[in-house]
Amino acid sequence: MPSAQAVAPVSAATDRQERVLGDRDGVIVSQVSFLLPLPANAPPHPAECDRAGFLRYRAADGPADPAEADSVVVQQQGFQGGAMNSDAVAANTVRSAAHLGRKVEFWAMARRSSCLDETTGFDYALRTGNYLDAVDYYFHGMPIDGQVFPGFRNSQGLGLLDFMGLERVLRDQYEIMLHEIPDQPVRQRKYVCTGISMGGLVTGFFADWDFGNGDPDAAGDSQCAAYVSQDSMVSSDPAAIQNTPFLHDLTNAIISPVDDVLTAAQHIGVLPRILGATPVIGTKAFLIYRLAGLAAYLDPDGESQLLAHLPHDAEIDATLNYLFAANWADFATDGADGAGTLRDFRFTNTALLGELLDNNSCNLELLQQGMGVLDGGPVQPKSFPNPGSATQIPLLGNYLRLSAGPQERFAPTDRSVLYTWRNYDNVQGVPYTAPGHEVADIREVARQLGAGGPYAYWETYFPLRVVLDIAAGYGGARTGDMGALRYHGLERTKPNLVLWAGDSVVQFGPGLAFPVPQTAIVQTLPGYNHIDTIGAAATQNNGLTDYSGRYLAEFLRSLG
Repeated sequence: MPSAQAVAPVSAATDRQERVLGDRDGVIVSQVSFLLPLPANAPPHPAECDRAGFLRYRAADGPADPAEADSVVVQQQGFQGGAMNSDAVAANTVRSAAHLGRKVEFWAMARRSSCLDETTGFDYALRTGNYLDAVDYYFHGMPIDGQVFPGFRNSQGLGLLDFMGLERVLRDQYEIMLHEIPDQPVRQRKYVCTGISMGGLVTGFFADWDFGNGDPDAAGDSQCAAYVSQDSMVSSDPAAIQNTPFLHDLTNAIISPVDDVLTAAQHIGVLPRILGATPVIGTKAFLIYRLAGLAAYLDPDGESQLLAHLPHDAEIDATLNYLFAANWADFATDGADGAGTLRDFRFTNTALLGELLDNNSCNLELLQQGMGVLDGGPVQPKSFPNPGSATQIPLLGNYLRLSAGPQERFAPTDRSVLYTWRNYDNVQGVPYTAPGHEVADIREVARQLGAGGPYAYWETYFPLRVVLDIAAGYGGARTGDMGALRYHGLERTKPNLVLWAGDSVVQFGPGLAFPVPQTAIVQTLPGYNHIDTIGAAATQNNGLTDYSGRYLAEFLRSLG
């Protein structure tokens, strides 16, 4: 314990600014940000990059001071996820807690790299009501307020991301938590630290990070009353390497120098800083998902013109081909076998969004949400990259979920009809799905995806440096960039809640390889896909509230 003369940590965050964004069904949503300048040797950058912040969700009739709330949930986002990722679960948690007589807050943290998000086109289209304005700005040189889109940045032009690795993410969270609740005993009683997907891993590092040169009160774990992993795990040492001194020394001696070399290679451009032109999960791909959401939000029932306005290039065409292909022949020929491409069919804007991302259409599990089904014309079953029925194979089947999920998927077949969409709460009688596997309201998903500033749903330039740092820490590196990772397993000394998405692969992969704490409360969210863990509708088809927000609210109540 620190001596009686020890000075309590003081946050480096200054210039707190809060801007109310809206009030939805009794939940006030605001952006809170602080001045936390990047190092002096960082490349030139926008002023926004010297600020760190989050989206704050709280009950309209609750206390304005977070220190007076019953609990404050602090959530780290997943891979590529912006703060808007958690819009649904944040509001659902606050409402569920209110039903239990609790006034809680939910903070959806924004990584510093979100300062580079492309939002100009979205903000403008939301003002004009025409989603094609955003498309024309990003792809056809249309100026907005005299500004022309300068083009998508490449890895070499993003040296600023070298200053936005894991340490930056963790330090921002710590400084914000310290600023908002300066009293350490209150912090440790009020804050509940959580993470979705990769955010759970980040939260594990936060717990074991030393923010104060050996002062126990400045350890990450000393800021958290409990931990929640949302289709993830909270740990900085899942293989328990640090439990054995020999393995600790050996892995650190091997991995730390390798990490130094890889980091240096990233700094000079030998390794990429971003996913860039990678199909399906690259820069343009995530922008297209956001544009599809924008179109479905602004003109849900209109026939979509989005794909017709998108240019043909390798990244865009490969992305659409992968997500849409019905079988391997279709994929190999990009529809030239007679099946056609996604651009050859007619959809309402809502139907196009569903075709891109729904669990009964999208060919990549980690992007899927259960939002309803295609309607208005005939469909055929998909077998690319494997049929959903393959996930029923004993043992192997659970791992096949990683490719395209456990649900049967279908593609349109008639190029003349206009395909429409049946929302998640209107799927009764559809033979290839069931109400219990449709859990997200596509109208809300569209609103979230189509959001502009202050924080986008998907980051435009997610720094791969964060992934490299996590890998180094998991491998045993404890010097250099991982020098402040001085503790291990602290999260296991506190209450834990583990929320598995029932239709996701995560619980069958990492969930089996790295067991959860023995004292953890484990809940499965029935019918949820990975993103549904934080994106489900407030009311489910069985009349109950969102399982994720409800279980979290009940867990908060149990903490006292």
